[in-house]
Amino acid sequence: MRKGDTQEIRRLNRRAILAHLRQGPLTRADLSRLTGLAKSAVSRLVDELLQEGLLEEGAFTSPPVGRPGTLLHLRPGARFALGAELGVEGTVLLALDWRGEVLWAKEWSHPREAGPRERLERLLQEVLPHVPGPLGLGFTLPGVVVEDRLLLAPNLGWKNLDLRPLLSHFPLPTALENDAKASALSEVFFHGEANLAYLVLSTGLGIGVVSDSRILRGAGGAAGELGHWLGQGHKPCACGRVGCLETELGLGALLEHYRSLGGKAGDLEALLQQAKQGEALALEAIHHLGEALGRFLANLAVAYDPARVVIGGKAAEFFPYLEQSLRQSLAAHAFLEAHRSLPVQPSLYGHLAPAVGGASLFLVRFFELGGLWAESPRRNGGRYEEVAFGDRRGLGA
Repeated sequence: MRKGDTQEIRRLNRRAILAHLRQGPLTRADLSRLTGLAKSAVSRLVDELLQEGLLEEGAFTSPPVGRPGTLLHLRPGARFALGAELGVEGTVLLALDWRGEVLWAKEWSHPREAGPRERLERLLQEVLPHVPGPLGLGFTLPGVVVEDRLLLAPNLGWKNLDLRPLLSHFPLPTALENDAKASALSEVFFHGEANLAYLVLSTGLGIGVVSDSRILRGAGGAAGELGHWLGQGHKPCACGRVGCLETELGLGALLEHYRSLGGKAGDLEALLQQAKQGEALALEAIHHLGEALGRFLANLAVAYDPARVVIGGKAAEFFPYLEQSLRQSLAAHAFLEAHRSLPVQPSLYGHLAPAVGGASLFLVRFFELGGLWAESPRRNGGRYEEVAFGDRRGLGA
């Protein structure tokens, strides 16, 4: 055996036990059967996890066949991470536990011209009261992200930023990711899917694509920036070009179209309230956006052939009013028959989804390490994207 193999096996076995318990309560005998581990090994590892406060014992079972057992559960809130979205018009900060429950959330607005230093200083002040405790802080941005560098975020007006000097002031580990890619990661982690497209639609339009259980990044990290596909439009885009798709599909375009019809709502929240009250102009504008999204998803299905599409960002809250026209348009323009009924659903986390994705960067890594987060920093090194959800050793195997 190589040095360290015993510890690696222990980590993999703990990870297997935690992965099965994420699906629901199980007894020690259940875990032995599902993992193929000896009952003595399962008992030893379960005792470790109980002592660490990761598991708790629940109801006593009396199966018709076999010995009685005690159900084991993931302990709610035993481990959690912070996630933040640095959006165009505001910031969202939340805590997410390892079962996917949002423990608390806070939002605040800021001027569009506020720069990265100003925004991160405010975020730091909001984070400090919650440290120590979280595994880390993952935050997302609407742009092209490579490690700790933001290459381009047109709607923020930021370009070629090295954020490491600003992140060095945070008293906990940090990770940075594109909002759509992080949202896709969290969707796969908590709900599972080998082929998924996650659409973040708010001020801009971005896609996180999971193909064969891996997030697509591309050579320069720009995979999924479909909002900047060039179309036939003539509107200037924040990126400096003319006719980018998000000038027609973004929620800013929705509000602009609504006002052109004579609507009086001053912002998207007011427009949503008008739709809830059944205002004809609001419903007409949203119906128009749904038709355009249906055509977009028909193209997306040809490009990536996902098994499921999730819509996040502010658009998730508009989904009940978008759905009918979106599905009709998708069915009318689908390339394959299977694409006519492509499952499309809103994110369960609504506009909190990008911040949830940020927190997931650390929760994914925690499970990948079998909960041995701080036992050996050298062995626990590496970035979260090293996790392969679909391989024989990674999460979701």
